[in-house]
Amino acid sequence: MRNENSLSQTIETLLEHNRTFVAERAYERYRTDKYPDKKLCIVTCMDTRLVELLPAALGLKNGDAKIIKVAGAEVSHPFGSVMRSLLIAVCELGVEDIMIVAHSSCGAQHMDGSSMVKAMEDLGVEEDRIKLAQHCGVDFDRWLAGFGDAEKAVRESVSMVREHPVMPPNVRVTGWIMDSETGEITPVHC
Repeated sequence: MRNENSLSQTIETLLEHNRTFVAERAYERYRTDKYPDKKLCIVTCMDTRLVELLPAALGLKNGDAKIIKVAGAEVSHPFGSVMRSLLIAVCELGVEDIMIVAHSSCGAQHMDGSSMVKAMEDLGVEEDRIKLAQHCGVDFDRWLAGFGDAEKAVRESVSMVREHPVMPPNVRVTGWIMDSETGEITPVHC
């Protein structure tokens, strides 16, 4: 059974901070509009090491860029939510450059479907729910698979975005790997 009525101590602490943040008007220093000043969108990994490291290493401040975070920095489906977000960024918000930025030592790199299904079961997902998903066509081994080679995954994501049938042709799409310790960024030749 899902516990949706009570908040964890972590969430309670965040909410208390938020009340103080708003009351003290701390938000004023973050004011900007929805248009990225640098006409840039970055697809990067949701890894916790990159939360502050990536913007700091690239010299970005609030308002400079759209940042889309997804496991492995992968654009894995041509009509999925990441591609939709990229098209909105380009067509509605003026983005001209897209950077696909993966990183070293990514946890999504070596995932596999069977281990994820086992983790789901260990965390209380009932077997009939897993079987229902499989019956509906979900291939956990494919859907939850890691990508193995980070450079290859970046090249595939760059290619998907560049070659997308409705992506405007003037958009520059580049691929990168960031060192998750130092923040050094190196190009992936696509």
